[in-house]
Amino acid sequence: MHVVPTEGGWQVKRDDAARASSVHKTQAEAMEAARAALRKSGGELRVQSRTGQILESRTLGRDPMAKIAAVEGIRLSPEMKRTLAELDRRGVSGEERRRFVAEQFRTKR
Repeated sequence: MHVVPTEGGWQVKRDDAARASSVHKTQAEAMEAARAALRKSGGELRVQSRTGQILESRTLGRDPMAKIAAVEGIRLSPEMKRTLAELDRRGVSGEERRRFVAEQFRTKR
């Protein structure tokens, strides 16, 4: 999913799409629309400046958690999967998700 400048605003466009998914007056509005779409489906967000420079690139949605869990050897219980799905549904920020996951998996002494 890309946020790119267009005449008079900013458009949100999927990699494989010929047309924009949506067009917004500000870059911030377009970024929020792209984030909302990616929370549901997962994927990469790239934000481009008016000069063509990539300003931001990040992966959003459930897919990154699965990759992290596999690399770290974390097995998510069905309850944790449901909880993460609920966090996605509520649209919590990445930082809030990280805090929640860290709290759930921290070592108890």
